Amino acid sequence: MPLRGIINTARSLSFYTKLQEVTANNVANANTDGFKADRLAGHQIPGTEHAVPVQKIDLEPGRLRDTGRPLDIALDGVGFLVVQTDGGERWTRGGSLRLDGAGRLTDAHGNSILGVGGPVVLSGSKIEVKSDGSILVDDALAGTLRVETTENSTAVKKEGAGRFIPDASRRALETETVNLRQGAVEEPNVDPLLSMVDLITIQRAYQSSMDALRALDGALATVTNEIGRV
Repeated sequence: MPLRGIINTARSLSFYTKLQEVTANNVANANTDGFKADRLAGHQIPGTEHAVPVQKIDLEPGRLRDTGRPLDIALDGVGFLVVQTDGGERWTRGGSLRLDGAGRLTDAHGNSILGVGGPVVLSGSKIEVKSDGSILVDDALAGTLRVETTENSTAVKKEGAGRFIPDASRRALETETVNLRQGAVEEPNVDPLLSMVDLITIQRAYQSSMDALRALDGALATVTNEIGRV
């Protein structure tokens, strides 16, 4: 009995260690625009006795913060903008975009934001982004942003730098359901206060499991060293 208890407690300690790592990363990105929190939960696999930890991305939209900057673009609702990187096409939730020396619309890392016809190139003084993704430059249509979504949100993977790797079920979002906001950025979907409370709770649970592990180890030692002699 003590041996089984030790094994179960060790599994709990492993889960709390991973949960602390995930929660701490969420807290560290509480000020990163467009950040999507990771969540960890136990999942029972058919045919197994114990649940295993499963990490998922929480794609719930964050609140939008008005900035007034023309090249700040946020998605109000589901969907992703498409960005061209050295590794291929990736998704982003927008944020602070910019124009490079050639007039290409890029993300903060210099990767081209893609429109329906390829990289978006803008030349003019007045830039207006409509809610459906169309871009007007000096009142003339200059392009339309590609906005995509997925049929399987659990298959979306993070790449880092605010980018996501599209899955095989990617598709263009219908124009009437696209809702872009110019002059705004999306805040992270992380509540820093609740996350800090979660960290404290995790630490206490970890310590309680450690205390239980020590007690079980002591009981096993007694069984082995004392009762075994009788």
